[in-house]
Amino acid sequence: MVQVITDIPNLIVNETLGIGQSNWDEPEYLALGQTQMHKLFKTLAIEPAGPIQILPKAKQAFDLETEIYSDPLIPGRSLSGEQLLNRRVFNDALLVMHKGELIHESYRNGMRAEDRHVIHSCTKSLCAMLVAIAIEEKRLNPNKLISEYVPEFQGRAEWQGVSLQHVLDMQAGIEYSEDYTDPDAHYWQYARAAGYYPPLEGEQAIGAKAWIYQNLNTREHAPGTHFVYNSCLANVLGMALENVYKTGLAELFERKLFQEVGAESAGYFNTDSQGFPITEGQFNLCLRDFARCASLMLNNGMNLEGKQIVPPAFVSEVVNPDAAAKQAYQKVEIDVDFPRAQYRNQFWVFEPEKTQFAMLGIHGQFAWFDLTRNLMMVGNGSFPKQDGRLMMQALKTLWEETANKLEAL
Repeated sequence: MVQVITDIPNLIVNETLGIGQSNWDEPEYLALGQTQMHKLFKTLAIEPAGPIQILPKAKQAFDLETEIYSDPLIPGRSLSGEQLLNRRVFNDALLVMHKGELIHESYRNGMRAEDRHVIHSCTKSLCAMLVAIAIEEKRLNPNKLISEYVPEFQGRAEWQGVSLQHVLDMQAGIEYSEDYTDPDAHYWQYARAAGYYPPLEGEQAIGAKAWIYQNLNTREHAPGTHFVYNSCLANVLGMALENVYKTGLAELFERKLFQEVGAESAGYFNTDSQGFPITEGQFNLCLRDFARCASLMLNNGMNLEGKQIVPPAFVSEVVNPDAAAKQAYQKVEIDVDFPRAQYRNQFWVFEPEKTQFAMLGIHGQFAWFDLTRNLMMVGNGSFPKQDGRLMMQALKTLWEETANKLEAL
């Protein structure tokens, strides 16, 4: 049963160091701030149920830290796995599953196995799994207009023709900027409204829903033609889920997903000041429970005990190469690191022909999959910036070179 952990947050992470709502994500504070989000937001605890589902351990672990990797920062040089994780990825925790077995689990930068770490936008992918379940249960239809599920969009010209699938694929065509380097980008206004940071003078923390209704009101592209990353669209999916089930989003996460994976610890869901769970980025999990949730995608929608939770068709839809999705993905901003990529159902499909895709969150949160090799890597990070070329190159090095090393064993 969902429990209230924090009703009125004190907005203080560390009083001695002066860490609070305004600076929790400063680079020097991230290692702490990302494990203490319940002090900054109203927070609900999502409880596990039933026996813990065991992550089967391999007889021989993979000593990733002692392996040699290419240096993503200095061309032509090498560095150890330990250096890659600590100095390039800025990793806090890493777990690797290969051929159904746990081969690596490690923690650094002060994080412990029992700590909950915010997984940021990886939350979006978990929300999409709930949408897939709702589609399977005939509660939602990907081809229907999103306005059928979120009545506030009815009669608004900018939302006409926008389907649920367009929202899932971030092809809604609504004007929005999530450029973290631009202080005037829509994202920062939204983030303050949702409670990530204190409001500026003249602003109010009106909550995620109200901000969306008031600000996502201009059409920029025809629906289904351009991929534009927009965190708010994941919240729109959450609204649709609440409306069709007539149940709170936290309860849906708990009952339909979290309690089905055999979690070992409660997950924390941060909400805005109005109590709406911020499904675009505010779920907090210990690393092993993050892996249990993510493993549904590795196991064709089944949990570790073989029970079907997410429809297998959803996994296929995510990873199958799609020419239209690829074209839409590259239209606004060229991805030179992943030129064959597409974005599908709230997942980054970096190499669809190789069945490689990921959940991805700012500051280095990820669950990366290589279905062909039966490989999953799950990590928490404190990369000093929200994103950037170096972060992606470091993650790409970690993922691809580890996969090659395991294949060579």
